[in-house]
Amino acid sequence: MGILEPNRPIPVLDPVNDGRHKLRDLPLERESIPYVVSLPEHGVGAFIYTWVTKDSLAGSALVAFGPGIEKPVAEKVDGVKVPLDKNFDDWAVGSVHLKQDLKLQHAEIASKGERMSFECSFDALHPAYAYSSHPDGCPDWAATDRLEQAGRLKGSLTIDGKVFPVDTTCARDHSWGVRDWGVPQHWKWLHAQSDDTCVHFWDIQARGKNALRGYISKDGVMAEVTRIEVDFTVDDNYVQKTIEAVVHDTAGRKVKVVGEYFGYFPFHPEPTCTLNEAAMKCTVDGKPGRGWSEFMWPTQYIDYLRSA
Repeated sequence: MGILEPNRPIPVLDPVNDGRHKLRDLPLERESIPYVVSLPEHGVGAFIYTWVTKDSLAGSALVAFGPGIEKPVAEKVDGVKVPLDKNFDDWAVGSVHLKQDLKLQHAEIASKGERMSFECSFDALHPAYAYSSHPDGCPDWAATDRLEQAGRLKGSLTIDGKVFPVDTTCARDHSWGVRDWGVPQHWKWLHAQSDDTCVHFWDIQARGKNALRGYISKDGVMAEVTRIEVDFTVDDNYVQKTIEAVVHDTAGRKVKVVGEYFGYFPFHPEPTCTLNEAAMKCTVDGKPGRGWSEFMWPTQYIDYLRSA
């Protein structure tokens, strides 16, 4: 296991990675980009997600949920053939239209589905963090590499004719390579932001071993996560209700995130895998914030927990 040295600088990621990658001819090779948005002031969580396979078959999903809307929105298309030279600076699949600047700084996100439309701009709050910057790299079953980044999001979200103004922070990731949903046993993927701090970690159990990736961005300094202490509660369906996380980094800092989830959506990338997507209101070192977590469970296992 690689060792994270104190005050170890995080390598700068080449902006070319904001664009589309050449995928290998492997059965599980894919590329994907989600943007996740928590709007506790409106009681709405939403994510916009797009992906493409090695065969250049693409898909997209629009999802919204929470007490601020009458019923969840889930609109999805898949298997859409796109040109091999189509890049993410002008990416249209289904109702999702994504324009990333290919500089890891700015993006325009637009969608117009049957019940939901979304029109926002994203501006990065810090440099992108790549899992390959960790001494152990990106887990081989998850991707060749994966980047994570928080940003400022401005625009509007409309659901069933109701307009929700958006002026908040959010998170995005971008991964490319093999994604084998059958390997991981469990994970907790979290993003949280206040006005002056961004926190991310991915706590993974796979092949009987633990792995941790992530960063803290605060006071102009970005440093990798070295360890976390996490406690959480769940409801009868084993969906996360609350979370407390103390996150430590290579700069010797620690940040405490205390969150309460106000809505969730179960997402199934494969029948054997359940992703409990949950939006939260939180504090970050006592300051008001917002965030998101994704708890992964093997479907058969979480069904057993729910029945016990």
